[in-house]
Parts: sequence; structure tokens; C-alpha cells
Amino acid sequence: MDPRDALVAVLARLPLRLADVLAWGLAWLWWWVLPIRRREAVDAVRAALPDARPRAVLVRMLHDLALGYVELLQFDRLVVTVEGADAVPPGSLVLAGHGGSWDVALLAWADAFPLAIFLRTPTNAWARRFLDAHRRRHDLVALETGATMDDAYAALDAGRSVLFIQDQRHAKGIASPFFGRSARTSAGIAAAHLKTGRPIYAAWQRRVGVGRHHLSIAPLPLPPLTGDHTADIQALTDATNAWYEGQIRAYPQGWLWLHRRWR
Repeated sequence: MDPRDALVAVLARLPLRLADVLAWGLAWLWWWVLPIRRREAVDAVRAALPDARPRAVLVRMLHDLALGYVELLQFDRLVVTVEGADAVPPGSLVLAGHGGSWDVALLAWADAFPLAIFLRTPTNAWARRFLDAHRRRHDLVALETGATMDDAYAALDAGRSVLFIQDQRHAKGIASPFFGRSARTSAGIAAAHLKTGRPIYAAWQRRVGVGRHHLSIAPLPLPPLTGDHTADIQALTDATNAWYEGQIRAYPQGWLWLHRRWR
């Protein structure tokens, strides 16, 4: 047996209360001993949220991230409430982000309505096999590396909503304000909205306890369109970043600050 499969088997049976304690230990180990990207994360928190305490935000972030991977292996035992999914029409555009326990949330969204999502293909064969197995069980269609917007439009026409994640730096994106600083942002959901006229919904997730998560989805507030394609793309993309800001300000511990968002 691959040692990684053995570790997965152990974690899948680990009591979540014990996993919670171990996740706190790992988070503090990261902060004091193995601070990979800690400086970048601290600088990001200070620049975006001057009144926040970076250590409190980031240690909780790492704890939630570590615990979330154990919870992913025990998905069927979790308590996940989903608010607003029944109102999402088939074939909608959905904006989401790294608001905490992302992989858990993704499977929950896929259970709530037929879903496709742009995802980067893992370079590690074991990781790809592991993730593919979970996604197939939840009927999640992954538009992996090399997929185009045409693939997204085909998924929409087939009745699947397409989920876009735009809170990471996108080198080929457009400059858009994010916490008062210019950030390269994908214009994918804006372009899809202008081309198809499909509604845009915004989905976010939040941990409410060990093994407990709350997901919500609602229409994204959109600016009025002018008919100027370039201006409308900019305004829609700015609206996505403004929405992200609101979610992150409400619960900064949940966002993945390890991204080099303003590089």
C-alpha cells in the first residue's frame, strides 16, 4: 500500500475533536517553527486590515485549513447547512472563493446543484487520483488545466452552473482594486455574463464549529451596464472584488492569506 493511502485511511477514522487539537498544534508549529510564507501573509493582513492582529488571524487560518483536510475525508459525517441553493437556476454563473475549508465547501455545492468548476490539474499523480475520486462521488465536473470558456459555455448549456474562483492573482487578468490596492483579477465571470446573459450568484462558506459548516449563496450585486464592453468588464470585475472584500472583512480568519494576491 502507498504510505499516503495508509495515512488517509488513518485520518478518515480520526475523531474530529482529536483532529481539532492536532490542527491547533500544526498551526502554532507553522507560526513559530516552519513559517512558510508567514512574512508575506503577515504583510497582506496588515496592508488589508490595519486594525487586525495578524497572528490571531493567521494561526486560526492555518488551523481551519488543516482541520478542513481531515473533515474532507469524513465528509459524510459533517453537518453542512446550505442556504439559498434552491433559488439558483440551472446553468447559472457562480462566484466563490477561498473562504475556509474550500474542498469541503466545493463538494457541498456540488451536492446542492449540478456544478462544473475551473480547476488547476494537480501535477502529482497521487493527488489527482485522490481528488478525482472525491469529485466523481459528488458529480462534480472539473474543467481542468487547458479547458476554455467554450467548455464552460457547454456546461452551462447542459444545465450545470459554472463556478469561478477569482480571489487569487491572475497574471493575465485585469487590474482591479482589492482592499485599496490594484490586484490582477480574472475577468472570466464578467465575460461569461456579458456573453450569455446568465445570472451571477455569489457563494461563500464559513466554519461554525468542528465538523460544522455554513454555506450561503445569493445574487451578486451588479453595477448597471453601459454597453461599452471594456467598461462593463471592468465594472463587473470590480464588483466581484468588492464582494470578496466584504466577506473577508466579516471573517478574516477564514480567507487563505497565503496567496500572493498583490504580487
